Amino acid sequence: MSRHVVLAAGLLLVLGSSCRGRDREAAPTASTAPTASTAPATSAAPRTVDGSFTSEALGATKRYRVWLPAGYDQAPTRRWPVIYLLHGLGGNQDNWLAQGRLAEAAAEVELAAIVVMPDGDASFYVDAVGPSDPACATRGNPFSPLEAPADYCVARRAYGTYVVRDLIGHVDASFRTIARRDGRGIAGLSMGGFGALQLAMRHPQVFAAAASHSGVDALLYAGPHPYRADAVELLTDVASWGKNLGGFGQYMRDLFGPDVANWRAHDPAHLVDQLAPGTLALYLDCGTEDLFALHDQAQYLHDRLTARGLAHTWYLGPGGHDFGFWRERIDDSLRFFAGALARPE
Repeated sequence: MSRHVVLAAGLLLVLGSSCRGRDREAAPTASTAPTASTAPATSAAPRTVDGSFTSEALGATKRYRVWLPAGYDQAPTRRWPVIYLLHGLGGNQDNWLAQGRLAEAAAEVELAAIVVMPDGDASFYVDAVGPSDPACATRGNPFSPLEAPADYCVARRAYGTYVVRDLIGHVDASFRTIARRDGRGIAGLSMGGFGALQLAMRHPQVFAAAASHSGVDALLYAGPHPYRADAVELLTDVASWGKNLGGFGQYMRDLFGPDVANWRAHDPAHLVDQLAPGTLALYLDCGTEDLFALHDQAQYLHDRLTARGLAHTWYLGPGGHDFGFWRERIDDSLRFFAGALARPE
């Protein structure tokens, strides 16, 4: 298998996660009020809330789920840190609760934070260079064919701005959050791991911590496989990226465009160069049996961080690219955030 095929396959990720342009800099602003499906509880137990809001960046309404910690309803003036938890390609806002045992893990570690799980579609959480598909209403989500087009299609594919400006602004206006960078973390799996790293690295004034579970940690990593620190090759010919993968290759080229500079501007392994020690708390993990060889990318990013003197929490061990691995690791990233973010106040 050629190095370009391996790189492209690594980005294809796991469609089974659901089983059935550059980000614009902007201050967070509020949008619409949430529509919660769960009434406030009378007990001190954790609870989940289902909501939706209209994103100006996307020109569309998107759903989200929120896990509220024990005691949230009993302390009406207390404010809480927030962890934004992103899904993978083909997934949605339900995945971490339905398959990732988020609620159980958060309760087990006695997490004192709000967890927000938004719908990120198939966006890689970036502002796409290419326009929205005019035929989206007919084609729908190419990575999740059971999803209704009305739930997927947007007027503008500005998903980086959607998260960093619209979603955060909406959450801060709707829940009792610590609306500061030291009160915000972002994490995700697979595509969402990539989203968490690049959004936090591009916006360190917004996030204090980021975690990647089996993420695309080095967008332009071309080999070798297995990883060798002394033989790393990085892709530069992005115009030919994924041409042997048909529609998926074109999809990725439309997202990031023909200029390698834009790919680098979203590549966690490249963004390391603009981080100063102590700027951002980071967590990385990956399974050594990852189907898409993303453990090679994780090792490369680990080495890049180490060379730059950037402290980070790091785990590489047995596991594949699936919820079997992510369910085992979510406890660790939640503990990481508990130590990296501000405490309730």
